[in-house]
Amino acid sequence: MKDDPGTGFSFEQIDGIVNARSLAIVGASIKPGKFGTLLTASQLAMGFTGPVYLVNPAGGEIHGRTVYSDLGSLPETPDLVAVAVPAQYSIPILRDCARMGVKGVIMVAAGFRDAGPEGTALEQEAIRVAHDGGVRIIGPNCFGIYNPRNRLTLTPGQDFSTVPGDVAFLSQSGGYSAHVARLGKSLGLTFRAVVSYGNGSDLDESDFLRYFGRDPGTSVIAGYLEGSRDGRKFLEALDEAASRKPVVLWKVGKGEAACRAVSSHTGAIAGSHSVWNAALRRRGVVQVEGVDELCDVLLALKHLGTRPGKRILFTAGGGGLGTFAADLAEAEGLEIPPLGGPAATGLREMLTGAGAVAGNPLDFGTPMVPLPLFESILRAAASNTSTDLLLLDLAVNFAMLLGGAEGMFRVAEIVGRVRREIGRPMAVVLYSRACDPDDLEPERIIRRMRSILQEHSIPVFPSLPRAMRSISRVNFASVY
Repeated sequence: MKDDPGTGFSFEQIDGIVNARSLAIVGASIKPGKFGTLLTASQLAMGFTGPVYLVNPAGGEIHGRTVYSDLGSLPETPDLVAVAVPAQYSIPILRDCARMGVKGVIMVAAGFRDAGPEGTALEQEAIRVAHDGGVRIIGPNCFGIYNPRNRLTLTPGQDFSTVPGDVAFLSQSGGYSAHVARLGKSLGLTFRAVVSYGNGSDLDESDFLRYFGRDPGTSVIAGYLEGSRDGRKFLEALDEAASRKPVVLWKVGKGEAACRAVSSHTGAIAGSHSVWNAALRRRGVVQVEGVDELCDVLLALKHLGTRPGKRILFTAGGGGLGTFAADLAEAEGLEIPPLGGPAATGLREMLTGAGAVAGNPLDFGTPMVPLPLFESILRAAASNTSTDLLLLDLAVNFAMLLGGAEGMFRVAEIVGRVRREIGRPMAVVLYSRACDPDDLEPERIIRRMRSILQEHSIPVFPSLPRAMRSISRVNFASVY
């Protein structure tokens, strides 16, 4: 059952908004510094698949498109209306939407519940008007929706990817919704949709958890959460979503100062951190801290899945890295077990150079060995049965001096080929130690290597601690 009349939840309603077929932007503008200008430019650049109507009382044209003076002048009723005008001017626009039969309204402006008693009263009036007219609201105080399937981006981002994926991200913060969408493009993460819902005065985190939990095209749900006005409703929605697919949440508002910031930002109730932590942990939610860790975990889930295994075989070109990796693994609840059996025997026969160690951690003794030997070592390590996952630290700055850029690209191709042919899960750590501001070559090499590796379903992390933490997080997630 996709709809739940008892809670007021309707999958069909939300789906009609997220996958809107027509759109109007009220407050469309070309004046610098206005949200209407930013949203208009982003949406037109993205190339929405349906008609986009620009509305502003001044009329005229914007980017060669006709500007209508009001919603009533439009040639049709749009599915979705983005309201990018100050809070005090929003109620008449909502009345027009209700009269016309608009499905959904995204209210961008702040100045509602987040602004104190007067703003709270204005928000309550907005909800009354919308509900009386059968209109659902996202916001206020939000960016709205980014959906690459219909090229919808009311989140500022004309440079967002247009490649659809299976990750859903919901966020009380507009800024973080744009940040995660933009980071995702560079990391190879693709989205089903990103929804910034701000104050959540009508449709809130619980509704979107239920929606994406029931959406067959969503495989992973992630979110930035400040709090919830209805804890029971949220936990019921979380129970449902987390029983169907992995849920990754970044919950903020732990300390007194953070709670004050949450209240002034979206008017949410942050609640006790210990209570939140226990509730999320009990439901198998993957808890993260910060946008980098959130994206790292999403990468790990995409390429490694849930519970890829805790037994890691770590390889690097230096003994110090191996010792560091062993400490990190233990701290994160992972293991670096000793090697044994045929794999250990074969590695000992291949690693005969000074400083090389045919164990776990596996030390090449040098940042770069001849590529045929590297592939043989990698195949032996990947075939080892006493470990679950192979983690490689590829020392780009050192190795590129020995093998050059083309040599590093060939290394990435070899790793990808071994991953594909043997099927052993792998992850790679790539980073630059270049300090000269003009030395951009390592960064160019890393970006190209990352692209090659991701094509072979190998996640790439910028540091060893971030790799270990992400592997640990997905290993302690629930299995679906």
